[in-house]
Amino acid sequence: MEKNNLRRSLLYIPGSSQKMIAKAKTLSPDGVIFDLEDAVSIAEKDKARENVATAIAGMDSSSTEIIVRINAMDTFWGYQDILAIAKLLPSAIILPKADEKGLITADMVLGAMEREMNVELYTVKLIPLFETTYSITNAYQVLGSTPRISGVQLGAEDLTKEQEIVRTVGGEEILYARQQLAMAARARKLDILDTPFTGIQDLEGLRKDALLAKSIGFTGKTCIHPSHIDIINEVFSPTREEIEQAENMLAAFEEALKVRKGACMYQNKMVDAPVAERAKHIIDKANRIKRQKGE
Repeated sequence: MEKNNLRRSLLYIPGSSQKMIAKAKTLSPDGVIFDLEDAVSIAEKDKARENVATAIAGMDSSSTEIIVRINAMDTFWGYQDILAIAKLLPSAIILPKADEKGLITADMVLGAMEREMNVELYTVKLIPLFETTYSITNAYQVLGSTPRISGVQLGAEDLTKEQEIVRTVGGEEILYARQQLAMAARARKLDILDTPFTGIQDLEGLRKDALLAKSIGFTGKTCIHPSHIDIINEVFSPTREEIEQAENMLAAFEEALKVRKGACMYQNKMVDAPVAERAKHIIDKANRIKRQKGE
C-alpha cells in the first residue's frame, strides 16, 4: 500500500466551483480529489481544468494529498485533462471507467511527461475507479495493468446504473462488488477506497456504511461533503483501546518468542504470528496518524 499518504478520508471537490475549491484549503481530509468528470458539465470542462490547475499550483501538499479525477481516457476531455494536470505533478490521478487499455494509455502518457520533466518515473500515481461490471469481475487482472497504480476506488453509482438496480442505504446490492474489490486490491497490496455515501445529512447512516466497508477490508472512504470527513477519519483510525490492546498483545507475543514459544495467551485468546502481525499493523497506522498530525 501507499506509505507516503494516509488515505482514510478523501473529499471530492467539483473543479467548476471556485468557492468549493477555496474552501478545500480550510478542511482536513487526508486528501482532496479535484473532480473534472461527473461533477462538471460539458460546458464547464475547460474552465474546470483551469481552476484545478490554478488550485494545485497554490496548495500545500505536505499534509493533504492532492488527487485529480480526470475524464475517461477514451474521451477528448480525458486526453486534455491528463496533459494539463500531469505537468503539475499531483500525487495521483483517478481514472474513471478504468480498464487495462485506459490504464496502460494513461501510464504511457504520464511516463512520457515525467521523462520530459526529468522527474522520477511513477511520480504521479494512478487510482483506477472501478465502476463497471467488467472491472469488478476482472479486478485482480485490471489492477496488474501498471505498477503506477497505488490504490483503487469503488464507484457504486455507475456500477448499479449498469446493473439496472437501485442503490440503497444498507448497500446490500454492492456487497459482492466490495468484497471482490477488497480481495483483489489486498492481493495487489493497494489502498482500497470506498464509494461515497450520498446521504449528506444522514451521519449515522454514513457511520454504519463506513464501518461495513472497513469490516470488508477497505482502508478508506471517499466523500462528497465536508461534514463526512471527521466520521470517516474516526472509523478508519485505530481507537485508543485497540492501540493499547495491540501493544499489550505484541508485548506478550515477544516475551513468548524469547522462550522459544510460537504462541501465547492474552486475555484468554491465543496470539500467534498472524495475530501479532495484525497488531503491528494497528500500531503502525496509529503512528502514521500521529506523524501526519505532527505529534
